[in-house]
Amino acid sequence: MHEEPARAPERNAAAPGTHITDSERKFLRGRWIVRWVALLYAAYFFVVPAYRHSFAVWMEFAAFYAAFVILYFLVAELTGRRQTAAFVLFFFLVFLYYPFNQQAYVIFVYPFAVLCLFLSRLRTLFLVLAALMAGVVAETQSLGRPFATTESVLFYCVIFGLSNFAFAQQARTNSLLERANFEIERLSQEAERERIARDLHDVLGHTLTVITVKLDLARRLLSRDLDRARNEIVEAEQTARNALAEVREAVSGYRAEGLDAEIGRARRSLLSADVKLTADLAPVNLSSSQVNALCIALREAVTNIVRHAHATVCHVTLLEKDRTIRFTIEDNGLGGPIREGNGLRGMRERLQSIAGVMKLAAAANGGTSLEITLPLESESPVQPAPQIAGEAETL
Repeated sequence: MHEEPARAPERNAAAPGTHITDSERKFLRGRWIVRWVALLYAAYFFVVPAYRHSFAVWMEFAAFYAAFVILYFLVAELTGRRQTAAFVLFFFLVFLYYPFNQQAYVIFVYPFAVLCLFLSRLRTLFLVLAALMAGVVAETQSLGRPFATTESVLFYCVIFGLSNFAFAQQARTNSLLERANFEIERLSQEAERERIARDLHDVLGHTLTVITVKLDLARRLLSRDLDRARNEIVEAEQTARNALAEVREAVSGYRAEGLDAEIGRARRSLLSADVKLTADLAPVNLSSSQVNALCIALREAVTNIVRHAHATVCHVTLLEKDRTIRFTIEDNGLGGPIREGNGLRGMRERLQSIAGVMKLAAAANGGTSLEITLPLESESPVQPAPQIAGEAETL
C-alpha cells in the first residue's frame, strides 16, 4: 500500500494555526459516531462464543478483543508509515482470530471499512479489497468453510467500505471548497484594505501638504498682508473640510467629481506654492475607473511638485493617440533621480488594475515628466473629459 492513508480532513484540521471548517467538524463527528456504533457491535463477535468454553478460552477471547480495540483506535491516531503498519497488524489480527470463531466472518469488514475513511484514491481501495478477498478465500478454504462465507464478506466490504469512502471523499471535497472560499474572502478583505490605504494616502498626503503650505504662507503674510493671510487660513480650513469628505468617499469606494474638478483643485494647490499650472485636455471618453485613477495620479503628482520639485510651471496634457489615452504631467523643477515611495507605488498598482502604464522620466525643460497610458474603453459607461486650456495666475 503506497498511499499514505492518513488523509482525513480532521488530521489537517488538527494542525496548529489552520482554519477548521464546518465540513471537517461534521466529518469528525460522523466518523466518531460510526466507529463507536461499529465497536459496540463488534463486541458481539467476541462475547457470544465465550460461554461455551473454559476460562482459558475466555482469556484468549479477551486478549483478542483487547488487541482489536487498541488497533481499532490506534489506526485513527497515527499517520504515514506508522498508520500503514497499524492497519497491517489490524488485518493480521482479524485473520488470526477467525479460526477461533468461524461464525464471526463479518469481522473481516472492520479493518477494511475503517481504512476506507482514510483512503483518497479509489484504485487503492480496490487493490486492498482484492488482497483482502484473496486472503479470505484462502483462509475459508483451508478451514473448510462454504463459499457463501466469502460472498458475504465481499458483500459487506463493498457496502460498508464504499459508503465510508464516499462519506470521507465528500467531506474532503466540502472541506476544500470551504477552505477555498475562506481564502477568497481573506484575499478580498486584504485587497480592500490595501485599496482603502491607497485612497487615504492619496487624499491625506495631498491635502495635508496643501494645508501645510497655506498655513506657512499665512504665517509669513501675517506681518505684511493680514487680509491675504486670513484668506489663506480660510482656504486651509476649507481644504481640511474637503479632505474629511474625501476620506469618507474613499472609504466608501468612490469619488465622482471628475477630472475638471481635480484640475481646479490642483491649480489652487500649486498657486499657493507659486507654481503656474497650464492644462491642455482634449475631449476624450473616459470610464469612471479611468477618471478616478487620473484624478489620484494628478493629486499625487501635485503633492510631489509642491514638496520636492521647486518648480515654477506645471503642464498637464490629456490626448488620445493610436487608440490609447495619454495623460502627462510635467514640471520645470529640479528633476534628478526619483525615489518611488508609497504614493507612486500605490499609483502604479491602481493603474495596473485598469491595464494602465506609468512612466517617469526627465522632462525636456530639466524637470520631471509623469506619463500615464491607458487603453481606450469604448464599451463601458464613459465620462467625456472637458476641454480645458489656460493657466493660473501666480502670486
